[in-house]
Amino acid sequence: MRSRSLLARCLLLVAPIWGSALELQPWFGDCLEFHFLGSYVYSYFDRVQRGVPQLTSTFHSNLGYVGLDFSPTPEWSLDTDLQVAQTTQMEFNFRSVALQARYLWLDDIIGDPLSLATGINGRFTNTASLHDVSCPSHANFDFELNFSLGKEWDLSDCWAWRLWGFGSVGHANKGSPWVRAIVAVETNYDDRHKFAFTAEGSNGYGRHITVHTDHFNGYAKIRQKSIDLGIRYGYRAGVWGTLRFEYMRRVLSKSCPQNVNAFLFSYLLPFSL
Repeated sequence: MRSRSLLARCLLLVAPIWGSALELQPWFGDCLEFHFLGSYVYSYFDRVQRGVPQLTSTFHSNLGYVGLDFSPTPEWSLDTDLQVAQTTQMEFNFRSVALQARYLWLDDIIGDPLSLATGINGRFTNTASLHDVSCPSHANFDFELNFSLGKEWDLSDCWAWRLWGFGSVGHANKGSPWVRAIVAVETNYDDRHKFAFTAEGSNGYGRHITVHTDHFNGYAKIRQKSIDLGIRYGYRAGVWGTLRFEYMRRVLSKSCPQNVNAFLFSYLLPFSL
């Protein structure tokens, strides 16, 4: 049975799928330890599926966000993120801010058969960003109930493989609900080089299938569907934290940006006061 201090050293690649700095995995860090995450995402696409009018040139998006995660007890985790963006449709501006609280019910690190966490989060997105077709928010206030579960397998004194999944159901202050899911497989070599393969899907239950790109106002009322596949590599530089690169490609899209290519660069640093 390994200690939580070892978990913290092995957990330095804990960082989210692109577009959000909220934690997703069912493993928490050390009690009373902070995790700072800074990320930059560049993405582009040439078409919006069912977009009217259709794009006439490539759409570029530059997204920056910072996040902070904190575990006041071994069972609780609190985190937040702040996003800014500059896109073809919007000048540089604040995009959104989010808060999340999660509870760890089972922990395979201390002997449970798997890890299981549940949580709730809320995100505020400013109105200007909702007019941007690349912004995934549904309305000004988005809320989600979520869960994540996973299992890791050891090699020597640290984990070698991880399999985990995340699911959520959400609703905004207007429109229809949505569901979201993520599946990931991760491997760890020498507790320094970390690789992962991810798949993320979302499904909105709005009534409309047409995306009015010139008069867009969020995805709350749109029947949007998407699947993104990704690959990432992280390098842990000891106490100086982890650097990570990730590439994601949209392979299925309905009533949303199509064939999106996204490149993510991030830095994660754990620290204590």
